[in-house]
Parts: sequence; C-alpha cells; structure tokens
Amino acid sequence: MAAGARPATARGAQASGAPAGAVRALGVDDIVAAALRVGTHRGFEALTMRALAEELGVSAMAAYHHVASKDALVDLVIDAVLAGVEIPPPDLGDWDVRLCELRRRCAAALEAWPGVDVLVYGRPPTTQGWRIMDGYLQILLDAGLTPKNALLGFNVLHDYGMARSIQRRLREGAGTGVPSDRPAQWPALSRVEAMWSQVHGRDLTAFADTLIVDGLRALLARQHAAPDTP
Repeated sequence: MAAGARPATARGAQASGAPAGAVRALGVDDIVAAALRVGTHRGFEALTMRALAEELGVSAMAAYHHVASKDALVDLVIDAVLAGVEIPPPDLGDWDVRLCELRRRCAAALEAWPGVDVLVYGRPPTTQGWRIMDGYLQILLDAGLTPKNALLGFNVLHDYGMARSIQRRLREGAGTGVPSDRPAQWPALSRVEAMWSQVHGRDLTAFADTLIVDGLRALLARQHAAPDTP
C-alpha cells in the first residue's frame, strides 16, 4: 500500500467465489493491484477509470467511489511502485556508492512494471517521488556539494533516467546495429560500426554512472578551489 494512503470505503465488488450479489469492501491495495494488472496486460497508457472499473468488476460510476479521479489513481500506482525503494543509508559506503545504488534501486522498481515510467516521468512528483528526490539531494549534499550544485546534479540524474526510459521504448522491437541504409560517407560512423552491436544496456548504465560520478567529483574539486561558490 502506498505510504499515507487511506483504505477506500466503497460499496465493494463481488468477492471471488462468493454467491451472486455478495460484495466485499475494496481497499487501496485492491485498487492498486487492479491498476497494475491493467497496466501489465494493456499498457499503462490504457489505465483509465473505466479500465479500472472493468478490472474490479464494478460500474464506471462506482469506480469513482473508490478513487476520486484518474490523476488520483495514477498517483496511487506511482506511490505503490516507488514505496519499496529504500534510500541507501550513510553506512552503506561513500556518497558515490550510495548515489549509484539509489539509481539502481529506482531503475529496478520501474523495470519491474514495464511502462510505468511513462507515468512517473510524465507528471509532478508524488509523495514517494518527493521522498526519493530528498534522498538523492541528501546524498549529494553529504558529498559536499553546495545546495545549488546538489539541485543541478539531481536534475542531471533525473534527466538521464527519463532519457533512458524514452530510449528503451524507442528500441522495443527495433533491430541492433547500424541501419543498412546508412550513407557510406560518414567516416566516424564507419569507425564505430563494429562496436554498435557490442554495446548493451548494462554497458551504457555503467558508463553513465562513471561519467556522472567523475563529473561530480570534478565539480567538488572546483568548489574546494573556490569555497565561496553558493
């Protein structure tokens, strides 16, 4: 159940295996589970109040007894998906270890529900989103970054996550390698062509982690050289 969510107090749906007409109260867990089933089977872009009602076995109007709006439903789903992401504590290791681990945990939570990232990155933060953002910022502040640079650093991490999400969707069903209709006159493409099919998602992730951490370390060094930076 999403943190802070209250059980729905609706008329309920027919209980599985119960006599016709028997109903049970629906809670937030039931609603989130139904919404995740819709997202899994139909795609999260198909998650509507009507689709939720069909999955719950209630009327479309009755669905609004349980959740006030589609926006509220999406927030419940996002919070449920992100609630299991634990913020790495200071005793896990240095700031860079904690930062990469938090990124990994967030990615794992989203990848467990393909397509839910469209919801996460397509709207303002939910309660759990703010919690995770606070975790990232705390790690960056613990590293020694100024508040401004910590915020800028978080935005780079967020934008990278969003870009990776878009890239995964664009690559679904696409082939690997350089397109065969690529014009032959581009020399740089010719030089890397042999590597194209050898670069995998894990390589990109590890490279991005290293690049971001190295960039933050360089930024910290510049801060130390100019301690009056805001």
